[in-house]
Amino acid sequence: MKVLRVLTRPNLGGPTRQAIALWHAHRELGVRTLLAVGAVGEGEASLDLTSAGLPPLDLDDPQIETRAGHVVVPGLGRAVGGLREWAALRRLRALIRAWRPDVVHTHTSKAGVLGRLAARAERVPCLHTYHGHVFRDHLGAWQEALAVRVERWLARRTDRVLAISASCRADLAELGITPDARVIAPAVESRRVVDREAARCALDLDPARTAVVFAGRMVGVKRPELVVAGARARPGWSFLAFGDGPLRDQLVADAPANLRVLPGRSDLPELFAAFDLLLMPSHREGFPLAGVEALAAGVPTVGFDVPGVRDLVRESGHGAVVAPGLGVAGLVAACDEVVARGPVDRERAGRLLARCAPLAVAVELRRLYETCGGST
Repeated sequence: MKVLRVLTRPNLGGPTRQAIALWHAHRELGVRTLLAVGAVGEGEASLDLTSAGLPPLDLDDPQIETRAGHVVVPGLGRAVGGLREWAALRRLRALIRAWRPDVVHTHTSKAGVLGRLAARAERVPCLHTYHGHVFRDHLGAWQEALAVRVERWLARRTDRVLAISASCRADLAELGITPDARVIAPAVESRRVVDREAARCALDLDPARTAVVFAGRMVGVKRPELVVAGARARPGWSFLAFGDGPLRDQLVADAPANLRVLPGRSDLPELFAAFDLLLMPSHREGFPLAGVEALAAGVPTVGFDVPGVRDLVRESGHGAVVAPGLGVAGLVAACDEVVARGPVDRERAGRLLARCAPLAVAVELRRLYETCGGST
């Protein structure tokens, strides 16, 4: 079986990490994958796909049909405007004809639009995964309305629609995009976890202080400014915020002495054991990979009772969510409660981690590909 996976760009985010994990897991199952990506935007952290084990391929390689790896498709990046989308659509159609996949699987918004249009035009079965969505809390009212109308139209032309959490599936149904999205767990690569003492030493954390971490893009929907407020509310704790994005400079400017703002780093999952809590004050999430990675190190998540975060806390059996209206005071009180509660329930956490294992997710996806018409 051959799968063309289409992703807007390989930034340091959940969809990229899942695509890498699935590329390797599917290879173990005899499924060959070609990952098509656009360029990462200026100032945005990226993941090196070649270093991650996905060989770089040339779009014009006459032997590309026999290969697996990743290709960069000009115009597929996050930027919108001009003729780049039409150029990217033509290149995706040409890639489908040259590589001859059994199925096309798209991820993220722009890749979801262009990849599905290309697959439809070339008469190849197509699946799309929603890793969350941008139809609330991201755009203006008219932009959200337009995006929803486009997604409704695309969903009717997609063989299978997948959602990364039950909350995401419920949103898709409520918005009228699709009533029957199938929930597929995120594929989270198992990492070697550094022990608490070594991880704290590596991050220069005082072993005697409660330590809280924020990890994610520093954009409005993630509400990183609430990490600043939380640090001010607990001056005796240590706070570290990892990430890049347009709000990073403001976060640095506002940070109190007990908050360090650092660039995103790909090895953070190995160092999560250094912390007592992962703070996630987002407006909404899909199903936060950082929360699963933290759970693997025994670290619970605290956030608001919003889509994605509530799914993680409920399924992990630890951590806490609070009503968004309670604001920073509610978050800090929940942090106090979770620290006092003690260690994560390893047995229950293990069930979620097993469901997110890349090989388990890859097996489930392969079955879906076969039902959509992919060859065995």
